[in-house]
Amino acid sequence: MSRPFPPRRLAGLAGLGLVLAAAGPLQADPSPRPDDALFISPFGEPFRSATGLADWFAGADADRDGALTPKEFAADGLRFLGRLDADRDGRVDGFENTTYENEVAPEILPQSAAFRPGQGEGGAPAPRGRGLDGASSFGLLDEPQPVRGADRNYDGKITADEQARAAARRFEALDEAQAGQLTLPVLEARLKARQAPPAGVGRFFRRRPG
Repeated sequence: MSRPFPPRRLAGLAGLGLVLAAAGPLQADPSPRPDDALFISPFGEPFRSATGLADWFAGADADRDGALTPKEFAADGLRFLGRLDADRDGRVDGFENTTYENEVAPEILPQSAAFRPGQGEGGAPAPRGRGLDGASSFGLLDEPQPVRGADRNYDGKITADEQARAAARRFEALDEAQAGQLTLPVLEARLKARQAPPAGVGRFFRRRPG
C-alpha cells in the first residue's frame, strides 16, 4: 500500500510545478522546420529563422560594434545557461538537460524529422548527408549536444564555471585567425562551408568539420 506524500513534500512538488510553468517560453514550436531555417548557437540556443546566425550575433554583440569579444561570447553562454536553469539553483541538471533536448531544441535528437533521409526544403542537404550529428548540423562547431558538452567533470550538471570554460574553448576554436574577436562575415562563411554537401569522390573521404 502506497503512503501519501507528507505536506512538506507536496508543497515542494507544487513549487516545482510553478517553476516549470514559468519556463514555458523556452518550449519550442513542435511543428517541423526546414533544415535551412534553423541555427543553433555555440551554446545550444536555437534560432528558427533564415537569419538565425545574424540574429544570434546581434544579441550577443552587446556594444553593437560588429565584433564579438571573448567577454561578450562568454556572457551569451551564461545568459542561455541561466534560461535553462529552471529551478534557479545555479546549474543545469539532468532534468533541465532533458527539457532542453525535448522541448527547447528537439531538432538535435536522432528521431527528429530534420534527420530523416532525403532532401530538406529547397534542396538543402539532409544533416546526415553532410556527415554531421545533432546540433553540429545547425551550428558552427562539431558539438552534437552543446549544453551537455560543457559538463567537463561528467557529473550530469553544468555550472557557470564550466560554461565559462566551455566558452573560452569554443571561442578559440572559432577564432581561427587568432584575431581576438569574431565577426559576422567570418562566421557566415564558416557556417556555409560546414553545411555544404560534399561533392564528387570527396563525399567518400570527407573530413569531419571542426
